Amino acid sequence: MSEFYGGGGVSTSAGERRPIALTRDWGTWRTVSLYLDRCQVDTPSELVKATWRHVQDLRTDIGKVVDFGAGDGRFACQGKYEKYLGFEIDPARCSKAILPVGAALLNQCAFSEDIEDADVCIGNPPFVRNQDLPSGWRQRTSKLLAKRTGVKISGLANAWQYFFLLSLASLKDDGLCALVIPYEWVSRPAAATLRSFILERKWNVSVYRLVDTTFESVLTTSSITIVDKSKQDGVWSYYEETKDGRYVSLPSPSGGAKGTIKYGRRSDAAKGAPRAVRGLSPGTQKVLTLTEGERVRCGLRIGGDVVPCVTTLRNLPNSIRNLDVDAFRRFFRDAGQKCWLIRTDKKFSPALRAYIRDVPPSTYQTATCLEREQWWAFRMPPIPQIVMSQCFRGSFPKSVKNTIAARAVGGVCGIYNLNRIQVSQIISVLSQTDIRKRIVAHSNGLRKIEINQLNTLIADFFSSRQSKKSQ
Repeated sequence: MSEFYGGGGVSTSAGERRPIALTRDWGTWRTVSLYLDRCQVDTPSELVKATWRHVQDLRTDIGKVVDFGAGDGRFACQGKYEKYLGFEIDPARCSKAILPVGAALLNQCAFSEDIEDADVCIGNPPFVRNQDLPSGWRQRTSKLLAKRTGVKISGLANAWQYFFLLSLASLKDDGLCALVIPYEWVSRPAAATLRSFILERKWNVSVYRLVDTTFESVLTTSSITIVDKSKQDGVWSYYEETKDGRYVSLPSPSGGAKGTIKYGRRSDAAKGAPRAVRGLSPGTQKVLTLTEGERVRCGLRIGGDVVPCVTTLRNLPNSIRNLDVDAFRRFFRDAGQKCWLIRTDKKFSPALRAYIRDVPPSTYQTATCLEREQWWAFRMPPIPQIVMSQCFRGSFPKSVKNTIAARAVGGVCGIYNLNRIQVSQIISVLSQTDIRKRIVAHSNGLRKIEINQLNTLIADFFSSRQSKKSQ
């Protein structure tokens, strides 16, 4: 089990890279390389120390410690224990490790052994989006975890969730799990089965939300999450780190007394009812969306080769409520925004065919593109009546009437099935709603409303209006 695919692959004499034994059934070498390259984010030494302080507040006599994403073994260099066992698949990372007495680092996959006797599982598991997980790796680890825990992990789960569940399964009945993971796990639907697994066993949970500058290269709010199997009161506690390193208690994951906005279910909505749908993820906005300058240089025709799209509302003034031709020209076309989406729903013109043909492979190295038969072949989304940003800093996300008939892409979602009056009502009423204390912090002062939370607000809005009419 000591053969692996580290640092993006093995170099041959011809300068090419190729996968070797351990990862051969994970997927293509390009998707595996993409995954492994994104696994390596060093944990700041102060965060390693802080994690160990939380552990030692709860455990004074620690036997076996396991770290399933060990990197260079830096968690082994703190804390007091009898034995530390770290797993790291990248040989370059292992070769740099300087370990204390009692610590060992194994060059093998974290999921290669069934450990059940750990007193503490600690570490910073890899943060890799579900879209960038090799399909073979996902299938293999999902089956392994389902066999060990009975949990069928969500297909939308990011890499750290697999490592989190593995850590819980590897502990003794009175063990302690201490991981650095995204704070959003406390509310996101993709982590619902993981939360249910913990809730059903009534393990106590403490989540310490870290300041947003903890990881400069990771655009999400991190946390130190502690799961204590020895305490089965089912108590969940939330804390927020202050700038001076202290922690203050929070009444809910979002920090507000009312708690987070519930996630609605699509099955609860009547057929044809107003609803929000997340923006298109074409695989790579870098080449599948274009600026006005890129469109002109490539000779692509509006309507025939490309259609209007919105990838961000950041530069649109708050005073504008209608995305019409003039607003689109001023704040998107002339401003150099990515505002054209290539058409994949009709036969390519010679110009568009030439554009796609000349795209360098290095620009579409995403799991979504690489797993398609044709890397560019996404399904064209419908046109929403409202386009709305999911991320926001004020009291509510920015939204506008979609007069230009643009497609919603990326972090901009669409609201559908509205008549003309309902469009104005939604934009006017919801934009005056303050939801800051009901949304879990995302990163760098940003909050992000999830699609099914937005659908809850939409459903509540129309339900309240219907109730007023019937009175």
